[in-house]
Amino acid sequence: MMCSSKTLFLAALMSVLLLHLSSKSEAASSFDCCLKYTQHVIPTSFIVGFTQQLANEACDINAIIFHTKRRLSVCANPKQNWVKKAVRILSKKVKKM
Repeated sequence: MMCSSKTLFLAALMSVLLLHLSSKSEAASSFDCCLKYTQHVIPTSFIVGFTQQLANEACDINAIIFHTKRRLSVCANPKQNWVKKAVRILSKKVKKM
């Protein structure tokens, strides 16, 4: 009887852990979606990287998500000239590495 209660306890613990992890991943995926663009130009010296968001995937708009030194994510319109320039500069930095 002692062995089965330990097994039951471990199964319950694993279930709680799996529920916790799955709720975290769902929250992270919905947070990563850009819904609108910034109205400010972000200096390239503050940007450490970027990600491209495509409207035909999980999100509604095309966007460039800039990752800043302060670990913030900023959504920008990929059609704007400053965004194109920043992407070009960052892409060259990556190629040099």
